[in-house]
Amino acid sequence: MTSSETLEVAFVSDGTSGATVWDTTNGTMLKTYRHTASIGQNCMSLLGNDYLIAADKGPLIQTWPINSQERTHQVRMLCGGKINSLAASPDGLYIAVAISEKLQVWMACSGRLLTTVSRHFQPITIIKWSLDGSYLVTGGEDGLVCVWSLAKLVNTSQSSMPQIFLSGDQIDQSAPNYIFSDHSVRITGIYIGNCTRCIRIFTTSVDKTCKIYDLSTGVMLLSIAFDIIPSSLTVDSVETAVYIGTTAGPIRSFDLTSPPRTRECYISDKESGIKFIGHAKAVTALSVSLFGDTLVSGSTDCTIRTWHVASRQCLRTIQLKEPVINMFLTLIPHQLTANELEPSIILKSFKKTEELENDHFVEVYCYNDLFEEENDTFGYKEDTSIREELEKTKTINARIYEFALNSILKESEPNLKEDIDISSFSMVDLEFDGEKNGLGDGDDTTEHSTTPKKKKRGRKKSKKNVNDVNLSNIYKYS
Repeated sequence: MTSSETLEVAFVSDGTSGATVWDTTNGTMLKTYRHTASIGQNCMSLLGNDYLIAADKGPLIQTWPINSQERTHQVRMLCGGKINSLAASPDGLYIAVAISEKLQVWMACSGRLLTTVSRHFQPITIIKWSLDGSYLVTGGEDGLVCVWSLAKLVNTSQSSMPQIFLSGDQIDQSAPNYIFSDHSVRITGIYIGNCTRCIRIFTTSVDKTCKIYDLSTGVMLLSIAFDIIPSSLTVDSVETAVYIGTTAGPIRSFDLTSPPRTRECYISDKESGIKFIGHAKAVTALSVSLFGDTLVSGSTDCTIRTWHVASRQCLRTIQLKEPVINMFLTLIPHQLTANELEPSIILKSFKKTEELENDHFVEVYCYNDLFEEENDTFGYKEDTSIREELEKTKTINARIYEFALNSILKESEPNLKEDIDISSFSMVDLEFDGEKNGLGDGDDTTEHSTTPKKKKRGRKKSKKNVNDVNLSNIYKYS
């Protein structure tokens, strides 16, 4: 058993209701997500590692917590029309939805519709995100492949972003970075490479061709023609091998380490030596393991097959009841079997209209926003006992402080009556009584002449400290 076999699981949707999770190494079904209708092609995606979202060709996006079989009814993601395709960004912040020929980008944490753009002439059939979430690539029934920049899509408002002019021509901020029109009919597969140095885009179409583009320059690097219609596409993690599922059943592969010398080449059935033969009908989904040693395929013949890449032998076949519509390999979500979900992303219901009046505001969400009361239905309940005890302690401390402060103020208040009787009133009376009875030296006329001044000074000082009764006594003696 290789290390990749214990790390990855396959999310599958067939013609029956809902979706399932399979361990492709031993053929064990790990979980089922129940739904009343079948999920549309290219309409199933993981939202981070916490939720599974899907659409059944209707306007509503169904949401399942990753650890629950039942859908959540607290979040309602209702779009403005029938959904042809959807895909969530790798970080789980944005959800791209295709409604007919229009592309909508929603913010998952606020439920706000960021933008609605349209450059396709016919309905969009597939949406893919780049690994860093900075680009979206859409393919439609009209054969067009559009490359969108997320930064431009979320800043398409006229009020929030000024118009830019170059050589007298106005640049539309909502326009895609590139529009590839080399295909003539419906796009069946898109893959965006993971190489940071030179990101490449792989596309397949019903016109029996596979084309490779350079994302940085928009130049077509290679065009490969087949004698059979490609129905699905995938590339290994190091981008050395391309795997193409066909409508007849066999899976073809060609090596990029030794590409042809010309930009365009043709590979016939006889020249294609690398084949994975086993499916009897069209291959609708392909996915390569993380280490590139196994290939998993889903087909309309109601089977999922696991292939050994080096020997091209089928290791295991999983038989289903209905044709496989969607299938992709991913690392096992760490909360897949958890009893309670602890979400790492915020999820809210979609709002009905764009809030143009809030274009100048930026919504900032922190980790504490994940645990709101409305999210208790997802399996998380906040423990409020510690918070209640803290509030009680604060109340008790406030009362103790108020009681101590009042006690200190009462003890420090001066007793005005005692001060007047002992210090102010009695001392003034004694002074004035002694002068009136001749206790001072009466022979010196100079001293007698200054006596009234002293009395006046004494009278002025005593007015501040004695009451009306004592003042009457002072005037009587004077």
